[in-house]
Amino acid sequence: MLPQEPSFRTLLLLDKFKGILTRMGADYGMLRRILQVKLLMDSRRVPIILSNTNRKEEDADKNLFIRSLWLYGLMGIVLAPFVYISDPNYMMAMSVVAAILMFFIMTSMISDFSSVLLDVRDRSILMTKPVDGRTVGLARSIHAGIYMLLLTASLSAASLVTGLLINGVMFFLIYLIELILMNLLILAVTTLVYLLLLKYWDGEKLKDLINYVQIGLSAVIAIGYQFVIRSFELVDFNISFTPAWWQLLLPPVWFAAPFAWLLGGETDPWIIAFSLMAVAGPVALLLIYLRYIPSFELFLEKLSHSDAGSGKERGRADRALARWFCRTREEQACFRLSASMMKSEREFKLKVYPSLGLSMILPYLFFFTALRGSTLAEIRSGSSFYVLYAMLVMVITTVMMLKYSGKPKAFWLFRAAPLSSLGPLYRGTLKAYAVKMFLPLFAVNAAIFLSLFGMRIVWDLVIILLTGLALIPVAAKAMLRTPPFARAFSVTQQKDGWIVLLSFPVLGGLGGLHYASSTVPFGAPAYILLLLFANGWLWTKLFTKAGRTSILE
Repeated sequence: MLPQEPSFRTLLLLDKFKGILTRMGADYGMLRRILQVKLLMDSRRVPIILSNTNRKEEDADKNLFIRSLWLYGLMGIVLAPFVYISDPNYMMAMSVVAAILMFFIMTSMISDFSSVLLDVRDRSILMTKPVDGRTVGLARSIHAGIYMLLLTASLSAASLVTGLLINGVMFFLIYLIELILMNLLILAVTTLVYLLLLKYWDGEKLKDLINYVQIGLSAVIAIGYQFVIRSFELVDFNISFTPAWWQLLLPPVWFAAPFAWLLGGETDPWIIAFSLMAVAGPVALLLIYLRYIPSFELFLEKLSHSDAGSGKERGRADRALARWFCRTREEQACFRLSASMMKSEREFKLKVYPSLGLSMILPYLFFFTALRGSTLAEIRSGSSFYVLYAMLVMVITTVMMLKYSGKPKAFWLFRAAPLSSLGPLYRGTLKAYAVKMFLPLFAVNAAIFLSLFGMRIVWDLVIILLTGLALIPVAAKAMLRTPPFARAFSVTQQKDGWIVLLSFPVLGGLGGLHYASSTVPFGAPAYILLLLFANGWLWTKLFTKAGRTSILE
C-alpha cells in the first residue's frame, strides 16, 4: 500500500471529477494509481526555486515543490497593488497581472514540468501493461496540471484576497475562472508545441530541438512583456488603452478584457472580442490537445531513440580549439570533455540555455524602454551601449551551474586519473565555457551594437569583452567550491543565490569604471592594458594550486 503523502490530498479532489475523466475515455482506477506513484516519486525532484537550498537526508521523502510554494506566495505579493488600482483601469492593471502570472507559470512549466510531460522512463513499465495511451496521457497532463494549479494558487493568493476585499465577489470569481483558463492555455500550448516537434523529428535532433524551443519560449515570454506595455499610452498622465488587431495575439490582453467588459462597462467590440478569446482560446486548444493525446504518447517513444550525429566533425573542431587555447595535454583533454558535456548533457542545457537566451535579449529590452522617450538617432549618439554589461550576468549564473551534472558519480574518473592537481580541470572547463558559450554570444551582440552605434564603440566593446573574460575565473573562484561536474543538480549551495545578487552592484561598479576611463585622456587604452594584465594573471595563476582533496564531500 502506497503511503499517503500530504500532496496526495489532490487525488481526493480529483475523485470528484471521476465521471468527466471516464467520459473522456480514461480508465480512472488505473489513472489514479499512476498519479499516486508519480506524486510519490516527486520527492526526488527539486524545483528551480529551491535550487539554492540544502537538502537534508531527513527531507528525502518530502515533496520539495510543496515546500517552495511559500516563496512563490511572497513573489505574488507584487500583484496585489495592481489589483488594488485596477478600477477603473482594468485593461492596464489586469494585463500586467496576467503577463506576470503567465511569465512565472510558463517559465516553471519549461524548467520544472517539461520533464514531467516528456518523461519516457515509465514507458517500459506502463506500455507493456494493458493501459491505453489516453489514460497514460491524461495522467501525465493531470500530473503537471496539479503542480501548475498549486503554483498559480500561491502566486495569485495575495491578489485574489485583495481583489475580493477591494473589488468585490464578482471580481474574485472572474479572476478565479481566468486563472484556471490560463493554466489550461499554457498546458495545451506547451504540449501541442512538443507534439509538433515529436511528429516531424526523432532521436538526438528531436532532443536538441526541444531544448531550443524551450529557450525560444523563454525569450518570447520576456519580449512579450514589451508588447503588452506598448498596448498602453500615457495621455495627460492618464493611462489609455488603444485596441488593435495584433492584440488578439496577446493572451494577457484577453484575460484583462472580461474585467473591463463585465465590471467596467466597456462595450467596445474589440473588448468583447478579447473577452471571448479568453474563454474560446483555452477551450479550443484543450479540445485539440485531448484529440491528440494518443498520438502524443506514441510519438514520445522517439525520445528513447538516438541517432548518430556529426560527432567526428565536432570532435575535430574541439581538438583544434583545445590545442589553440590550452597549453598542456591534460588541460586540452578537460577542455574537450567539458565542451562535450555542455553541448550534449540534456539536464545541463535545460537549466543553463534558457538563461543564456535571456541574457542575449536583456540589453535590447532596455532599448524598447529608451525608444519610448527618444528617437533611434538620439540613442545612437548616446552611451546606451553600456547596457551590454547586463549580458555579463550570464557569466555569474552559468559558471555557478558548471559544478553540476546529471551523472555526478562519473566524477570518480578524475579521482583515479593521474593528475597532480585539479587546476587543468578548472582551466579546461572555464576555457571551454568561454570559447563555446560566452565568446559566440558576445560576438553576436557586439556585431548588432556596432551596426547601431558605429565604429566609435569598438574600444568600449573590447573593454566589456575583457571584463567578461576576467569575470569567468573570478566567478569560478567564488562559486566553484567543488570541482566542475561533481555535484548533482538536486544538491546545491545556499550561498550561490546571494553571490548572484551581489553580482548586480559589482557589474554596475565595473560599468562605472568603464565610463570613468572614457572621460580622461588615454583612459580607455590604459584600462584595456589593465584588463589584459588582469586576464593573464587570473587565467594562469588563479587555479594553479587547485588541490585533489576538494572533490566530493
